[in-house]
Amino acid sequence: MKKLLEIKDLHIETNNETLLSIDSIDFYEKVNVFLCGTNASGKSMLLKAIAKQIKYRGKMNRKGKIAVVFDKNFFYTNTVEDELKLVTLEEEDQKIVFTFLPKKLMHKNPNDLSIEEKKLVLFCQAFLTSPDLLFVDEVFSYLSEKNRKKVFSFIKKKNITLVTVSKTIEEALAYDYMMVLDQGKIAIEGKTMQVLQEEKLLKRLGIGLPFYVDLSIQLKLYGLLDSIYVTKKELVDALWK
Repeated sequence: MKKLLEIKDLHIETNNETLLSIDSIDFYEKVNVFLCGTNASGKSMLLKAIAKQIKYRGKMNRKGKIAVVFDKNFFYTNTVEDELKLVTLEEEDQKIVFTFLPKKLMHKNPNDLSIEEKKLVLFCQAFLTSPDLLFVDEVFSYLSEKNRKKVFSFIKKKNITLVTVSKTIEEALAYDYMMVLDQGKIAIEGKTMQVLQEEKLLKRLGIGLPFYVDLSIQLKLYGLLDSIYVTKKELVDALWK
């Protein structure tokens, strides 16, 4: 698999205190990652380092175009059109914008948009850079199911590798790989289902489990199941076999 980003010996410090200390992380093409951790675990700081918004020590070998979508609500331009530099865009790029935002919003002040519309502006800005690797910091939760599906569909269509930071653990089930940060370090990482089965460690780190995964694990301990299931239907079908 092609590596899109290599991170080595990443350190962020302030006032002689280490806020982030990561020996090594690799992000691969077509391996979508769910990144989680409790507050102050270092998730957003890692993304700020990747976006070059904060000073750090270490090496980042970027082998593809990278974009980061942060949870931002304030804009400095007067219109959505200006924010997206619409008049400078080629026709194909304008189509990207109008896939997510109606033309009637173009002359509105972006600060007057709804929260969801603001997040769609942020996604448009990221998509217009044609990224190979997209990091999203706690933004999907603001989207309706309809717009979330639209964003995911676009990401899949454009073969964009996705790394999502989220507190909603159920979302992890849609990702190939999972990383958990704790106190500025990687506490555990691996294939998502393998990580989710580390129940005791995750709970000690303050990370819950998706409901049906947790229930499957408990029933497995009592010998009622022999596998882990992620949906209600799978679990019910297994119990009634």
